[in-house]
Amino acid sequence: MRILYQELKRLIKKKLVETGVDKEASEEISCCFSTADLYGVSSHGVSILPTHYERIIKGGYNLHPLFKVIKEGPAFKVIDGENSIGVISALNCVYNVVEGAKKSGIFSVNSFNNNTFGPAFYYALKIANEGLIGIVSCNSPAQMTVPNGKEKLLGTNPISIAIPNLDRPIILDMATSAVAKSKIKQYKEKGEKIPLGWAINENFQPTQDAEEALKGYVLPMAGYKGYGLAMMIDVLAGALSGAGYLDYVGRFYSPNFACMNVGFSFIAIDPKQVYGENFNSLIKSYVERVEFSRKLNNEEEILLPGFDRLKNRENNYDSGIEISDDIYQFLISDRRGS
Repeated sequence: MRILYQELKRLIKKKLVETGVDKEASEEISCCFSTADLYGVSSHGVSILPTHYERIIKGGYNLHPLFKVIKEGPAFKVIDGENSIGVISALNCVYNVVEGAKKSGIFSVNSFNNNTFGPAFYYALKIANEGLIGIVSCNSPAQMTVPNGKEKLLGTNPISIAIPNLDRPIILDMATSAVAKSKIKQYKEKGEKIPLGWAINENFQPTQDAEEALKGYVLPMAGYKGYGLAMMIDVLAGALSGAGYLDYVGRFYSPNFACMNVGFSFIAIDPKQVYGENFNSLIKSYVERVEFSRKLNNEEEILLPGFDRLKNRENNYDSGIEISDDIYQFLISDRRGS
């Protein structure tokens, strides 16, 4: 079924408020999840709300975090995420990194004691909406082996970079694995085969069976390149923050709902301080040079990174966001499931 963006956002907020999350935090979280779906990143949208809901009612999150600054300098902060809902601690990082970059030109925020924050592009885009370049990454529970290894040591460790460009920001948003694990989970729920190259099974053999893939190992994007990038993010976002790293990062679906201790890395750059006041004109010319370059097929557009997401946003805002019947029933039921 399809549901309009504002209605989806309202239902998510209502569902969160009934668990005891305050209205302001519920508004922020509902905006994050519904925006992920609006942009077509359904693996990080409302489909993951039921697990967050369960963690909340089982006491897995600190709903009243204070966000202590543990260390700071002229161009950086290290912040304790206090086991809050990941969206909330990530937005606190956004606030601090934007404030710092507007003063110093470049600023970084690292954070530990966090839980998964969902769609990385959401936070990079918030930074870009302030006229800054946003670079956002985090580590995640181990799902990948290292080359020639037999243990899960690295997460799918996403990175997103957003470049401000009026109403059409350039947005890179990617996992360092061939695909996010949540995407494989979606294929399992639909009973569909996954493409070859996404994962291997427990016996280290290629598989198209989503269930086997979830029990096995996700593969890195582009072989050694994805492996290397995943490791760098694990160090910069995880180890450098004082968070978990390698297979010390906790799991989102853990039965005891303990803090995952995910590490965040947020960097913001003020291009007008670093480059000059003409940065907007530079990026406009940059985009036009790429968009209107010669094409192999004149029937198709040349899209810059993230422009497909912007098209999804337009289409989904007008026609509604597609969600499953099960998720809709979850959204409209009360806490007792009636």
